[in-house]
Amino acid sequence: MKTKTLLGFLFLLATVLSLTSCQDNTEIILFSGSELNNETGTCTNTVSNATLYLNGSLSMDIGIANGKGGYSAQSSDETIVTAIVKNDRLLLNAHDKKGKTKVTISDKDGNSATLPVEVSYGVASLYGRTEQISVIVDNVYWKDEELQEAVREELRSYSFLKQGNECILQPEDVNTYLKENSKGKFTLETGSEEGKREGIYQIKIDDTLTGDFRYTFEFTYNDNNEKHTFFLNPKLKSASVKSVAPAPILFVEDITDIQPVTSVQLPENSRVIYVFYSNLMQLRPL
Repeated sequence: MKTKTLLGFLFLLATVLSLTSCQDNTEIILFSGSELNNETGTCTNTVSNATLYLNGSLSMDIGIANGKGGYSAQSSDETIVTAIVKNDRLLLNAHDKKGKTKVTISDKDGNSATLPVEVSYGVASLYGRTEQISVIVDNVYWKDEELQEAVREELRSYSFLKQGNECILQPEDVNTYLKENSKGKFTLETGSEEGKREGIYQIKIDDTLTGDFRYTFEFTYNDNNEKHTFFLNPKLKSASVKSVAPAPILFVEDITDIQPVTSVQLPENSRVIYVFYSNLMQLRPL
């Protein structure tokens, strides 16, 4: 199956190059891509620092411009990163060791530029914005608020990602992060006496829901194999949960069979769902 990204708004944010505008007095400029985008007064693809991920690509190719030629490069710690210049390109290679170093690029006239480089594992964080349990019928929020409150009171202890807590994802490969069949480790801050819990996660596709493709996040704890499967942003016509800016991601778990409701009679064909909102998941060094 052709690899697909999750959703339009869930695009990959794994930018490992920091971009800055050109400086008129800079002798040596480093840039991403095949050529420098040197427009009047600005350069849109200059590079001021670089990150190499141990769970991803251990090498990077950066262009060199504006110097006098005859370039050379030297890393301040070659146990972390080695650097060479070939055809006016700076080639960085990491060596399975976390750390930070500085690479100095010099030209034949002695002009130089320094590039900070970090080598680390790439991770992303889910931050709990808000959570809620609701009853739905045919994917529509059930408007009996007394019933909704009774169900929430009975299931008030059920939670995955509480407001203000964090779930750290460490993908096996940052290059396939947020793509179908990708997986990795997670560490969940529970906000309770349990402290932090760890496990594995995997992104899957479930096409059995109303005939549409659905991306799912499946979390499995290491200690007891307890599993949580979240569907991303299904078409729920719910007016009960207010949208949260900026750009929250909606995670929905069907807990009808996991947490049976006994205090009230549920409507026919109803489902009980647990929902939490999170910010966009941006890759960063651990």
